Amino acid sequence: MTTQASALDIIKQEPMKLRQWYIVAICVGILALDGYDVLAIAFAAPGMTAEWGLSKAVLGIILPLELVGMALGSIILGAVADSHGRRPTMLIGLAIVTLGMAIAGLAPNVWVLGAARVFTGIGIGGLLATATASSSDYCNNKNRSLAVTLVAGGFAFGVYLGATFLAPLLKTYDWRITFYLGAAMSLLFIPLVYALVPESISFLERKRPDGALLRIQNIMAKLRHSVPLALQTRDSQYSEPVGAASLFKGSLIFITCILIFAYFANVGTYYYFVKWLPTIVSDLGHSASSATQVLGVISLGGVLGSVGMGVIARFVAIKPLMILCLIAAAIGVASFPYFTETLSSMKQIGFFTGAFIFAAISGFFGLFASSFPSSVLGSGSGLVLGIGRGGAVLGPMIPGFLFNAGFELTTVALIMASGSFLAGITVMFLRRQKP
Repeated sequence: MTTQASALDIIKQEPMKLRQWYIVAICVGILALDGYDVLAIAFAAPGMTAEWGLSKAVLGIILPLELVGMALGSIILGAVADSHGRRPTMLIGLAIVTLGMAIAGLAPNVWVLGAARVFTGIGIGGLLATATASSSDYCNNKNRSLAVTLVAGGFAFGVYLGATFLAPLLKTYDWRITFYLGAAMSLLFIPLVYALVPESISFLERKRPDGALLRIQNIMAKLRHSVPLALQTRDSQYSEPVGAASLFKGSLIFITCILIFAYFANVGTYYYFVKWLPTIVSDLGHSASSATQVLGVISLGGVLGSVGMGVIARFVAIKPLMILCLIAAAIGVASFPYFTETLSSMKQIGFFTGAFIFAAISGFFGLFASSFPSSVLGSGSGLVLGIGRGGAVLGPMIPGFLFNAGFELTTVALIMASGSFLAGITVMFLRRQKP
């Protein structure tokens, strides 16, 4: 059936079809892949330290290296997604991750591994921005916040699956299995994205490449929606800001700066907790497999917290939810050293902390979708993610120097928990919503 309504209006207003949920599910899988790939270095850290004799200071530098690449990937590939299309950018990101993870598994020394992690991070950063934006573009208004938050929750799901499968594997194989498994999973997603994830309609409407209307009509037909007769009107198309420069103009500058600072501060706490935890548990006398199990319980809490955030966000404004989660996450991280007597107690406090800290990570993606117009969603989320990776780099790095200087775990945990606490305070000032 053809209609005079624009494709974007149809997507926003009509009930979501099964293939749209397929797109969301694939984006969830991509974020799960990202979660695994980012934490692969943490899973591998005890074995790497034993094989190469790494000090705490050196380990603190190695752990966040992919986050340097993620900063570049989020900013550069996020902008490329808005200018050249989200589908090809997503495929490029998957190819980069596949190659980078394979090289890391083959690395003969820490230098090659470090370079591979930076390279892998470029792909991960691009996938974070494009997967979130793509899922948002193919959701109607009713389900957008839920879908985007669930996609972001895929990150925690990936960590959980990784820990679940790796715990027994690490009893048989060395630490390199973490990277080989990641490369194989990334490779599997390339044909899935190619076959089932179409180009964003908002991109086709905005850029209008040759054959744009025909491509949109074909996409809408495959989605089983009404087929538009014409492209969106130019007046409607240009009513939204376009380009990364617009993020620092008008009302968007306030939104952009608030989200950058809050995300930067929170991911510092987050990456300290998830990157150092396996090493902390191992230093307490437990095996690498047991340390991975503790991280698995934390990520299980994260899965439930992320899904809970997505469900509750349909009925409650996301801002107060984020403030609650950020402050609760800070309390959990600061309290962890007081629950290290047994594996059971560490799993209990870890589950609590994981639920809130992963929910907060997911919630930020919901804030992106509700705060940035679609025309700059890739650029906006990419910019926040990219600059925010500075906090992700410092989160694992600072504890390495603090531990090396003789600081106790209780002090380090309190210092690193302050990031999520400050993020919660900052989000309180996020007044303006999407213009």
